[in-house]
Amino acid sequence: MIERTGPKSPSVYWRRRALAIGGSVVALVLVVWLVGVVIGPDDPTTIAPRGATSSSPPPPRETPAVSSSTTSPSPPPPPAAVPSPTLPPGPPPPCEDAHVAVVAEIEKPAYAVGEQVGMKIVVSNTGPLPCTKEIGRHVRELVVTTADGATRLWSSNDCFSTAGSEVRVMRPGELFTYGLRWVGSTSEPGCRKHTRLGPGDYLLTAHVAGKPSPPIVFRLT
Repeated sequence: MIERTGPKSPSVYWRRRALAIGGSVVALVLVVWLVGVVIGPDDPTTIAPRGATSSSPPPPRETPAVSSSTTSPSPPPPPAAVPSPTLPPGPPPPCEDAHVAVVAEIEKPAYAVGEQVGMKIVVSNTGPLPCTKEIGRHVRELVVTTADGATRLWSSNDCFSTAGSEVRVMRPGELFTYGLRWVGSTSEPGCRKHTRLGPGDYLLTAHVAGKPSPPIVFRLT
């Protein structure tokens, strides 16, 4: 029982209690409403189902492809084999002039006046096939001239026999060598006149079947 606690009538106190209770209820409702406003409704975009991530993973970044092959490049194919020239049936053909090399050689670059000078003719086949060539004594010649090449001083054919034929089968690279010794004097056709040469530079040239060699220089001292 709630008893009166003051001098006023009981209705006055009941109204006060009703107002107090009503004010408390209104205040509670306001508090609940404010809390709801502050918190706000759940955002559906921030809630992910169980077992799923909250956002899609970024697409994988593409990286440029880098060749890292460790295999060695294949070697180029070998060149096609060039067939070796073959000799036609029958005897070897005559040597072409372009395939005959003629060289003059001298044993040493300088000689004393009166000393015999060693000289050589060297003939070879520079072509790819064997061939035949007349290299007999009558087509071979050694010639000594002045240093400028203007004056003929001596020839091996002036005083040596030129008789005889010598047809040779010359294989590629094969050398044919013919030598003699010169006494250091001049000569004339028929070996009629001789004059001893003095100190100086001279040229030696070899000839085979009309083809000359490059001249070489030697000296008499």
